Formats: sequence, structure tokens, C-alpha cells
Amino acid sequence: MGTRARREREKEDMKSAILQAATKIIIEDGYDKLSMRKIAEAIEYTPATIYNYYKDKAEIIVGISAEMYLKIVGAIKIVLQDNKNLPIDEQLQRSFVAFINTITSHAEMGKAVMSSGIDKLFDSDGEADANGGIRMLHTLLQEGQRQSVFRKLDGNVAWMLITALLGFSMNAIENRLYLNENWNGLVDTYVEILISGIKNEVAL
Repeated sequence: MGTRARREREKEDMKSAILQAATKIIIEDGYDKLSMRKIAEAIEYTPATIYNYYKDKAEIIVGISAEMYLKIVGAIKIVLQDNKNLPIDEQLQRSFVAFINTITSHAEMGKAVMSSGIDKLFDSDGEADANGGIRMLHTLLQEGQRQSVFRKLDGNVAWMLITALLGFSMNAIENRLYLNENWNGLVDTYVEILISGIKNEVAL
């Protein structure tokens, strides 16, 4: 590994350590108690080091949101690649399940974002979609319409579906529903309800 690559790796490792420490502090003490000093103490660096990576604690929340976003998009990409030969509604169903399970399997990060009151996970200004999560959903919806599996949908449906998935996931984290024995069945039922709402009546 070259010097430049090693420095980039060290930088990413430091950012990850900062985000992990911040998440732990938020969960234990609340977002209001989060500070650069507390993060620095947790990872045994100076506050000045933290400021080299994040200008304030709000930007740290954006960082946590971005990391979770990448996990969600990565999981969905794998699902779509592994199930590309399935009917489009089944691809969408498995993508939605992956979305929910990715968030709830990183419940601490979800709690941190939720506790902060800073909603940047799927930002409607488009900046948070730099890696194509919304575009992937649009593509699936358009293909479903082309095949007449989904009814004619307007441009806001993707955001409505994302909002529904986020709301369900965050509620599951807050109420620890993801620990229930019937969690998988609950997820499947919820996803089926969402997809049935966009299906073409002929396809039902």
C-alpha cells in the first residue's frame, strides 16, 4: 500500500472512530450532551483532531446518516444483483426488506440520527442521493409501470415510499420491535401492504 493510500485509509479509520464514539455518546447521554471534547476523550485524541474532520456535532450527524445511507444502498444493490431475474414486484419487495433490515441491524446509528432531530438520511435536496438510492427506486418503479405491474405513478411516489420505510424502521428501533420473534413476518406484511398500494389492479 502506497503512502497516499495509507493516509486515506488512516483518515477513513479516524472518521469511523469519531462516528462510533459519537453514536455511543448520543445513545448513553443524548444528543445535547454530545461535544467534540467528549468524542476526543472517548478516542483518546485532542478536540483539535476532531475538528480536522468535522466542524461541529451537526456535521457528525450528517456523517452518521451518510454512513447508514451507504449501508442501505449497498445492501439493496446486492439484492438487485442477486435477484435480477425475478419479477419486478419481487425485486422491489426484497429491496424494501433489505432497506428495513439494514437500518434495524444498525439500530444504534438509527437511534443517534433520530435523537439528534437532524434528518439527513435521505435528504430531499438530493445531496444525500449522490450514490443513487432514489434513482434505483425510480428505475424499479418505471420498469414496473412499463410492464404494467405497477399503476401509473407520479414523481413523488419514490419519496413517499422512502418516507414510509424510514418511519416504519425508526418506529421499530424506538420500540425495539426488531427484537420480536415475529419481526420477519411483520416486515414482510408491511412491505406487502406498501407494494399492493402501487400495483396495477390488473396485476393483483
